[in-house]
Amino acid sequence: MRRLTALAVLFGVLAAPPVQIQAEDRWCYTNLPDALFCEDFDRFCVDPGPEPERCDPATGDSRTGLDGWNVQHNCGWVPGVHDEYCASEPYCCKIGCQDGGNHLGYGTKGIANSIQAKFGSAYGAMIATDLTPLKVEFTLNGRTFNKVHAANLYVEIGYGRGGNFIDGVDTLTNWVISDYCVPCGDTSDNTGYWPIICRQSPTPADCPSVSTATVLPVIAAGALAFLDSNPCHCGETGDHWPYTKHLSVFDGKQWYTLRKGMFPDPGGAEPAPGDFELLTGNVNHQVRLTIKSASMIVEFRPGPTGQLSRCELPLAYIGPFNSLMMGFQPPCQLTPGTWDCNGAADCNGLCGSAKVCCLRGAPGGGTVTIDNLAVYGGQGYAQPGACCFADTSCVEAFAGDCQLMSGQPAMPGTTCQTAACCPPLATDHDMDTDVDLEDFGWFQNCLSGIGTVPPTVPCQCADFDKDNDVDADDFARFLGCMLGPEVPADPACAD
Repeated sequence: MRRLTALAVLFGVLAAPPVQIQAEDRWCYTNLPDALFCEDFDRFCVDPGPEPERCDPATGDSRTGLDGWNVQHNCGWVPGVHDEYCASEPYCCKIGCQDGGNHLGYGTKGIANSIQAKFGSAYGAMIATDLTPLKVEFTLNGRTFNKVHAANLYVEIGYGRGGNFIDGVDTLTNWVISDYCVPCGDTSDNTGYWPIICRQSPTPADCPSVSTATVLPVIAAGALAFLDSNPCHCGETGDHWPYTKHLSVFDGKQWYTLRKGMFPDPGGAEPAPGDFELLTGNVNHQVRLTIKSASMIVEFRPGPTGQLSRCELPLAYIGPFNSLMMGFQPPCQLTPGTWDCNGAADCNGLCGSAKVCCLRGAPGGGTVTIDNLAVYGGQGYAQPGACCFADTSCVEAFAGDCQLMSGQPAMPGTTCQTAACCPPLATDHDMDTDVDLEDFGWFQNCLSGIGTVPPTVPCQCADFDKDNDVDADDFARFLGCMLGPEVPADPACAD
């Protein structure tokens, strides 16, 4: 059976339709075997077989809990492994609850161990750059009817957000209360009030200006009905509660509900005429975020044959990253006009505890599924440092970018003023392939004596034995290389 790559399946690079994964395969192993992190939820069963086999319900495998994820709830329900409406069989993750409360939940995961396994033990986080973009992709399925329009669910990649969200302070989804919607036709069994998320433009009523919001260490995308700043929909036919019909993304400071033309299309191998529209019914909405140094490309397709939508927007948060979240974290109700949680005991009847509310979703917004969540690309995060090239020129760059530019990275935190960029043969200072009196003149000016650091940064290149001085030992190595003009030096003579 022909196997398609993940990008071909998700974004139509190949013209052939996606194929069913064979029973012995799993989506992650087949499509993204080198990903930093990949979760297709297909191995969350009792006694899964060895890689690459997935769970097989036909042989009696039953799904288990989300081992390795820190699953929490807003009001009595946590995400769990599901066996319907999955982008790849047999399992996916269900977010939200279909009971009368339509409660919201979330799961977090620190991925520092995965980062260290990919980039080395020195790296506990990763960074995205223009040369090494970081990609996050997942599928979102709203099941039947209009659940995706009424859903409140997103996937985030962040920094230091792998634990519990306790007090709701500075979350992505802090809110103020809506007008009373019952007179407009709200027939839900709620109080008639709905949350309105404040981190958006234009600023909803009673919200502080988003320009005064802090930047949060997170990038996110999903479907958020509570971004609806007019949830009553008075004078309209249809639902009189919150809904959204387009993909939403978070740039580190605010949410955008995307439309075609809101941000420029950076172009690509395929035209992108779509309008980021979330479709009703059993549709696997496919999302890919390509995070770069200061911007993010968003690609979105509803189903394998739906229209591609694509745009590039500037980012308020530019990394690093080391954690994932899926679902809807507990938010707080804000004091009108401020970013302060008001600590209301009942939050207008929408929840029961102070500050953090057990928010219920909009009617019909339960049981949305996430599948094929993957993170790949990027590089291990450390401070930028000096990047030296063979001609002794220097720029300051992240280590991964330096290596892609065929440079040699110095220690993180160094600069071109503090790090010496030495010739390939350090004794051949003028790089004319020989070691002669011209090179000796340079070396003589660098002599510092035993226990005395070299007099200048470039003179660090004369410290051949790397003991932080230029002394008789270094002079002996220099003489071992000095053969005179136009006599090629031995590349190993100073070793």
